[in-house]
Amino acid sequence: MDQAGFLTRVRAALAQGKTAGPRSGENVTAGDWIERAERIRAVAGHRWEELLPRFTGELEAVAGVVHRVSLAAVPTVVGRIAREHHFSRVITWSEAALGAPGVLAALQAEGLEADDGSSHSGRPADLDAGEAFRRRMGLGEIGLTGVDYAVAESGSLILMSGPGRGRLVSCLPVVHVAILRPGQLVETWDEVGVLLEASHRLAPPADLPSNITFVTGPSRTADIELKLTRGVHGPKEVHVIALDR
Repeated sequence: MDQAGFLTRVRAALAQGKTAGPRSGENVTAGDWIERAERIRAVAGHRWEELLPRFTGELEAVAGVVHRVSLAAVPTVVGRIAREHHFSRVITWSEAALGAPGVLAALQAEGLEADDGSSHSGRPADLDAGEAFRRRMGLGEIGLTGVDYAVAESGSLILMSGPGRGRLVSCLPVVHVAILRPGQLVETWDEVGVLLEASHRLAPPADLPSNITFVTGPSRTADIELKLTRGVHGPKEVHVIALDR
């Protein structure tokens, strides 16, 4: 079967709800979850150009910003955001978690203090060093992360914590910048539910994330007079760098 025929069959399965979560009373095995997740990923990898405009529109509707550039241009975008705000400090996921080798040096070349926590003592398990990094994280003005999934229907990001993927990097800084890749963007929350369930079924208990963060635009809080304020419980700005293939 050629690629066009394969995609036609997968889209037909999606339309029939075969990749969504189970119906009431349906007996679903771990293999079923994994198979459904594989079908979703297969489609997502080819729907980037179709889904990205919808994702962008939804994110912009809640005051988020999308930048479409190459991976090599990520430090330039972060540097421009920093200069616009007169910021100088960036806290990041590890380069391995970002999938961006050399990004720390490139951010430093932009005149920024870049910290992923790996420079404290050389001993990741050292509690004092970890606490020192958390204090530095609280001073970070821009947080740079990757994402696990993004949802086109709401402009949302899903981030799972883990080694080199500190959950506070997306929560404490004033500005959150997230790198989004083709294949990570799906259409609906139903699909995300399948992907998360499949991940849960596949991963050993020790490897399961301690936290999953859902981000839909900047933090918003309204007081008793319904006066909306951004940034009280999270970043004031959310920028998504959508990578060109």
